[in-house]
Amino acid sequence: MKEEMDRLSLLNLHIDKETSKLAIQARDTYDQLKDFLSDHPHLNQKNRHITIIGGGIVGLMSAFFLQKSGFTITILEKKSFGAAASGRNGGGVLSLGRELSELPFARLATEIWSSLQQKKIDTKYVSSGHVMVARNEVEQEKLLAAHEIYTTAGLKVKVLSPDELKGMVPDLTSETKMGLFSKSDGQSYPFTTMTSLLKYLKEHGATVINHCEVLDFQTSNRTIEYVITEKGKFQSDAFLLCCGPWTTEVCKKLNEQVIVIPRRSQILVSEIVNKRRIHPFVTGNSLYLRQTHAGNILFGGGGSWETNGFDVSNTNYALEFLSSRLLELFPAYSHKQLIRAFAGTVELTEDHLPYFGKLNTFDNAFISGGYNGHGYGMSAVMGNLMAYSLTYQLNGRVNPIHDPILSRFSVARSKKKAGKLNV
Repeated sequence: MKEEMDRLSLLNLHIDKETSKLAIQARDTYDQLKDFLSDHPHLNQKNRHITIIGGGIVGLMSAFFLQKSGFTITILEKKSFGAAASGRNGGGVLSLGRELSELPFARLATEIWSSLQQKKIDTKYVSSGHVMVARNEVEQEKLLAAHEIYTTAGLKVKVLSPDELKGMVPDLTSETKMGLFSKSDGQSYPFTTMTSLLKYLKEHGATVINHCEVLDFQTSNRTIEYVITEKGKFQSDAFLLCCGPWTTEVCKKLNEQVIVIPRRSQILVSEIVNKRRIHPFVTGNSLYLRQTHAGNILFGGGGSWETNGFDVSNTNYALEFLSSRLLELFPAYSHKQLIRAFAGTVELTEDHLPYFGKLNTFDNAFISGGYNGHGYGMSAVMGNLMAYSLTYQLNGRVNPIHDPILSRFSVARSKKKAGKLNV
């Protein structure tokens, strides 16, 4: 019964396990990462060639920052760029709700996203804030505990009364207990962002090839010499795997065991609500939702009820489930028509941490994946960090933030997780 009372859909914080010490560590990690990215200049990497396998948001954002560092870029995409979850997601760039281990990266991601427009990337990003809604005492207790933990960790969050909630989101049901609000969170437009990144990369000399499936790799000792695809062989100084839900499949071709489970996530879109009624990104009651700049209400949510695999067809169950949860939060929308539904595939890891860094058996092969549905927002900071990581690695230098900050995302831990995933 308590599980049914807890529908805080994006609160991944382990309330019963987190401590003040861990929260302080998260705050300190944020400070270290911010100092590193702010004060540490990129080295010039001319004549270094990186081939990125995967043309989703993580691959393109990594390419953007690698190109800024002087690398020559080739991107190989199995289908169309952004055709999977990268172009089919809620567009949230969120810190509120993240686990403490992910929080420092998520906080930095919101800051980087807000600066991308200045770098000529059209993201339509707005710092709208993000509010979590508690409907009952169980959820209220969790959000109050989360408020204390996040505040200690350095994230500025505010407790909202039911009246304050209604002032911020006027169509929200009056049957709420409280809200928890992070002003620094934001939202952007996935398709626009993907299109703009792709255009920028091509204009600045990147080679981008779609419908180019990886068939195999040619290796020698601890080095990948070239990748074999349907469209020929591609040689490179280094290879970066940004394959999302297809990570396990591609890694098998290198005899690397990196376990990622694909799962469908569905999103529904309402007709246009003429006036701007929902300003922040909203989560609660097993949903996330936002109002687009055009006025549509975009809402979705997933979980263990969704099917694992690569099926991206919409289901009657999801239409009924998500619509009913929306109307419990926003009863005024009962007469609004649904005009569209779509789905993407998210990638899950057992411990809900991504894989980032060098592969186990190759010195010139790297990975960035397994973001557990957070890849869109996290792509900016992780792409930036990848540019630094490859700069250090390819120059035979030790990255000063590898231990202990980045090493926790090592693929080495995947060998210990070969059993059935509990996600």
